[in-house]
Amino acid sequence: MLAGYGIRQSLQVAPALKSRHIDGHAIDMSVSWVGTLLVGTAGGARVAIDSLPRSGMNTQLHGVGASYGVIKFLGGDRDPPHWSIDGR
Repeated sequence: MLAGYGIRQSLQVAPALKSRHIDGHAIDMSVSWVGTLLVGTAGGARVAIDSLPRSGMNTQLHGVGASYGVIKFLGGDRDPPHWSIDGR
Protein backbone atom coordinates (compact mmCIF):
# COMPACT_ATOMS: atom_id res chain seq x y z
CA MET A 1 0.00 0.00 0.00
CA LEU A 2 2.87 2.36 0.77
CA ALA A 3 4.23 2.07 -2.77
CA GLY A 4 0.80 2.02 -4.41
CA TYR A 5 -0.25 5.33 -2.86
CA GLY A 6 3.18 6.95 -2.74
CA ILE A 7 3.18 7.08 1.07
CA ARG A 8 6.61 7.82 2.53
CA GLN A 9 7.66 5.22 5.06
CA SER A 10 9.21 7.94 7.22
CA LEU A 11 5.80 9.61 7.52
CA GLN A 12 5.05 10.19 11.20
CA VAL A 13 1.29 10.43 10.78
CA ALA A 14 -0.39 7.15 9.94
CA PRO A 15 -2.83 6.97 7.01
CA ALA A 16 -6.43 7.14 8.19
CA LEU A 17 -9.69 5.70 6.93
CA LYS A 18 -11.56 8.78 8.17
CA SER A 19 -9.94 12.13 7.58
CA ARG A 20 -10.48 15.71 6.45
CA HIS A 21 -9.16 14.57 3.04
CA ILE A 22 -11.91 12.00 2.63
CA ASP A 23 -14.48 14.66 3.61
CA GLY A 24 -13.01 17.03 1.00
CA HIS A 25 -11.82 19.46 3.67
CA ALA A 26 -8.03 19.06 3.42
CA ILE A 27 -5.21 19.14 0.92
CA ASP A 28 -1.58 18.06 0.97
CA MET A 29 0.62 20.43 -0.97
CA SER A 30 4.29 21.28 -1.07
CA VAL A 31 5.00 25.00 -1.19
CA SER A 32 8.35 26.67 -1.88
CA TRP A 33 9.67 29.89 -3.36
CA VAL A 34 12.84 31.85 -3.97
CA GLY A 35 13.30 35.40 -2.69
CA THR A 36 10.32 37.33 -1.38
CA LEU A 37 6.82 35.95 -1.87
CA LEU A 38 4.16 38.61 -2.43
CA VAL A 39 0.71 37.17 -1.73
CA GLY A 40 -2.74 38.56 -0.99
CA THR A 41 -4.94 37.78 1.99
CA ALA A 42 -8.66 37.09 1.74
CA GLY A 43 -9.23 40.64 2.97
CA GLY A 44 -7.22 42.11 0.10
CA ALA A 45 -4.05 43.02 1.98
CA ARG A 46 -0.75 42.27 0.28
CA VAL A 47 1.82 40.44 2.38
CA ALA A 48 5.52 40.23 1.54
CA ILE A 49 6.94 37.02 3.00
CA ASP A 50 10.72 37.18 3.19
CA SER A 51 11.27 35.13 6.36
CA LEU A 52 12.54 31.57 6.57
CA PRO A 53 11.74 28.84 5.90
CA ARG A 54 10.63 29.38 2.32
CA SER A 55 8.22 26.47 2.52
CA GLY A 56 4.76 25.56 3.75
CA MET A 57 6.19 25.64 7.28
CA ASN A 58 6.53 29.46 7.17
CA THR A 59 4.39 31.03 9.92
CA GLN A 60 3.67 34.16 7.86
CA LEU A 61 2.27 31.93 5.12
CA HIS A 62 0.16 30.16 7.75
CA GLY A 63 -1.42 33.52 8.58
CA VAL A 64 -2.27 34.18 4.94
CA GLY A 65 -3.79 30.72 4.60
CA ALA A 66 -5.84 31.24 7.77
CA SER A 67 -7.37 34.38 6.24
CA TYR A 68 -8.92 32.05 3.64
CA GLY A 69 -9.98 29.46 6.24
CA VAL A 70 -7.13 27.11 5.37
CA ILE A 71 -5.20 26.07 8.49
CA LYS A 72 -1.72 24.51 8.51
CA PHE A 73 -1.54 21.14 10.32
CA LEU A 74 -1.47 21.79 14.07
CA GLY A 75 0.75 18.78 14.79
CA GLY A 76 4.00 20.66 14.25
CA ASP A 77 6.35 19.33 11.61
CA ARG A 78 4.97 15.74 11.62
CA ASP A 79 2.98 16.29 8.39
CA PRO A 80 4.51 19.24 6.48
CA PRO A 81 2.23 19.24 3.40
CA HIS A 82 -1.11 19.03 5.29
CA TRP A 83 -3.55 21.99 5.33
CA SER A 84 -7.24 21.74 6.26
CA ILE A 85 -10.30 23.62 7.49
CA ASP A 86 -9.25 23.18 11.14
CA GLY A 87 -5.60 22.11 11.19
CA ARG A 88 -6.45 18.45 11.86
